[in-house]
Amino acid sequence: MTGLMADTDFPTLTTAERDRRLRLLRELMDELGLDALLVSGMGRDQLDRYITNEGTRGLCLLPRAGEPVTMVASGNVTLGRHDIPGRAYERWVPDQRLTSRSYGPADVITELGLARARIGVVGLTSRAPASAAGTISHNTWKRILDALPEAEFVDVAGRYETVMLVHSAEELAMIRKSAQIGEHACAAMIEAAGAGVRECEVVAAGMNEVTRRGGMWLTGPQRSGPERLGWAGADWIWMGGGSRVLEKGDAFGAELFTFYGGFESQQQIDISIGEPDADHRFLHEVTEASYRAGLDTLRPGITFAELCAAMEAPLREAGCWNMGPLVQTVSPVIFNSATHVGLDSQPGLAGLPLPHETPRDGDFLIVPGVAFAFEPNACRDRKRVCLGGTVLVTEDGHEELNSLCNRLNVV
Repeated sequence: MTGLMADTDFPTLTTAERDRRLRLLRELMDELGLDALLVSGMGRDQLDRYITNEGTRGLCLLPRAGEPVTMVASGNVTLGRHDIPGRAYERWVPDQRLTSRSYGPADVITELGLARARIGVVGLTSRAPASAAGTISHNTWKRILDALPEAEFVDVAGRYETVMLVHSAEELAMIRKSAQIGEHACAAMIEAAGAGVRECEVVAAGMNEVTRRGGMWLTGPQRSGPERLGWAGADWIWMGGGSRVLEKGDAFGAELFTFYGGFESQQQIDISIGEPDADHRFLHEVTEASYRAGLDTLRPGITFAELCAAMEAPLREAGCWNMGPLVQTVSPVIFNSATHVGLDSQPGLAGLPLPHETPRDGDFLIVPGVAFAFEPNACRDRKRVCLGGTVLVTEDGHEELNSLCNRLNVV
């Protein structure tokens, strides 16, 4: 890890960053021949925050000429700008409209003289896996279409998201802070884990650390046991009954989605309760080899496909399969390496409802300022090890932002 901040250092974005983003988006509108952008803030990543610097779960309308307007359906959100804590923040978009069934986005579009305009839309689809089906509700979109029959709407989600991919110095400071918070969370979870401890206590230790250090914890996959074939939210969260009590021989794994100021970093914590067995030792060696291959390859000028191929090679050579991507972009998560590769070579999975292989999602030329979640995961039959944290692309190579999650931790 480099560039550690003090616990009292809480970076923010300036209006210079706001102006940089608006310039980039207006250049995109010029390129695509658009008169405006309509951006949805619903879904996991709340993409309108790139314009607003807020998390309102509304819509934002950015004209090619003129000031942006945000639209939110909750009066509690709009009133929050007017109390003492809310007034402490400089709002990037002063014009925030409270919408309702009688006054909606179509009315705002019309008021801005865009009823016959060519408008790029972000929210009908997405490159992000959690929002691939879009984030604008059917009823909202239908009302907009019915009210604006002469407007032309163009899906530009992929291009908009790609603009967000290359980070400025101010944004990189936010990501570093996010990753530092995640590092503290990993340390707390390692400290809390042990035989006789409930899984929920380990998770709570991480959540507490993220929150008390000024971040936000978004619940991600977590699982414990002598084998880990599933990789999603823990069953006990939804089904009750209390979480598992960790036993000697278990492995506990969690994918931390750590946010600071809207910027995501990721940490893949893997903890062995007691000395791991030979299978887990082997899988750990494979994941470390994949991680090192990624670092050895990552630099400006290569393609995402080249990075993925380098990290996949150790798994294929070892006869392992991977459950999740080995690497993905982060802030936003829109490019992913292939998943569920090698399942057909696992005799211990015979007869199970196995998912189809998902190929690498797209390609792009890697440049300085891109952030990646390195998350090499190696599985053999029903056992799994996953490690890795957030890595930045620099002018001359890379910068690792995490360390504890880059190895198997034994407690």
